[in-house]
Amino acid sequence: MTLRALFVIALTLVSSASGASDTLIISDAWVRATPPGKMMTAGYASLENVSKEVITITGVSAEAAGHTSLHETRIERDRSTMRPVARLSIEAGERVSLKPGGLHIMLMKLSESLTDGQSIDICLELENNDSLCSAFSVARQHKAAHHH
Repeated sequence: MTLRALFVIALTLVSSASGASDTLIISDAWVRATPPGKMMTAGYASLENVSKEVITITGVSAEAAGHTSLHETRIERDRSTMRPVARLSIEAGERVSLKPGGLHIMLMKLSESLTDGQSIDICLELENNDSLCSAFSVARQHKAAHHH
């Protein structure tokens, strides 16, 4: 079985009973570990819309954080700035990468520091009032998928 197939099976088992897990696939999900005392971090993943309709993400939540939101990093006048993103629409068949230096999930007011090897659940809130939750592994840096 491929790693992707295993992930889809696992995601189906842990996601909500709604149809969201059948239409939006979250893969390569990870959160940056925090240094001791730092109470904010960022999360990253690949989001793939396998439905025939646009899927719009309107929010993010995580029990580990007091405040969560989608953010975008932009370079403006040779400076890196971050802005909240109120809505993220993913077209049918489109894949969107949440990655360092681009779109990402901000996790603020963490209840505790996050250490390498942990896992936390993050939920994407969708426009149709569904939510899709997935486990995000905690790592100091991204461990790229290994391909043969």
